[in-house]
Amino acid sequence: MVSDMGIFVSYTTRDHYIDRKLLESVSEVLSEYGSYYIDLLHNDSIDKQRHVEQMLSQAQLLLLMSSNSINESEWVQWELREAKRNCIPIIAVQASFDREETVSNLKFKLASKFKKPIRTKAEMR
Repeated sequence: MVSDMGIFVSYTTRDHYIDRKLLESVSEVLSEYGSYYIDLLHNDSIDKQRHVEQMLSQAQLLLLMSSNSINESEWVQWELREAKRNCIPIIAVQASFDREETVSNLKFKLASKFKKPIRTKAEMR
């Protein structure tokens, strides 16, 4: 169960198929697994980089949206180094030009690693 797991999503928008719409779809899937952080959707801080650092330091899992440009992204590489340095597990999900395929890859990867948290009737309302 991952109900109190803080999932930090690492990605780069250098690849045009990693966009707000895809990240919103990722958000929908992750909402079934507990708390999560996606910078593009959640960072309204004045000091954006500091906020990213804080959220990553609190994460219990880094979810890497693996796209063609992740190796060229200094931010993604920094996030991966920090996760490794802090012994935060990393799960990579292959992202593709096909949004549905990416979401399917995400669902499969999460389902194979974790059980969805059990929700009470009160939480379902």
